[in-house]
Amino acid sequence: MSKKLQGNGLWESSRMMLPEHRSQILKSNKELTRSKMPVLHEDEITLINENVARSYAQKETLEVLIFGEWGNRKEIGVVTSIHHQKKFKLDFDEGYEWIDFSEVLSTKIVDS
Repeated sequence: MSKKLQGNGLWESSRMMLPEHRSQILKSNKELTRSKMPVLHEDEITLINENVARSYAQKETLEVLIFGEWGNRKEIGVVTSIHHQKKFKLDFDEGYEWIDFSEVLSTKIVDS
């Protein structure tokens, strides 16, 4: 009997993959690295709000950890505006960014 018909020989001898299969494999591998937003404790939410307000009032530098599905990121700057407790404006060297409070994982006042 041929080696091609024994065990996994049929698949091993055929090294062809359809583009649809390849794209589905890549998509499912990417989904494995996706993360979900953790639920923050009330104390952490209070600390975030206090640090944002302190940075706004006293123009202190704030370090913000922002949630992202494909990886968290850190921004450092000064809060210059707060919009109805939904988002705040963080000014840094390259410009500014509006950050939603719902995306913030933690904040820390940075000593200058």
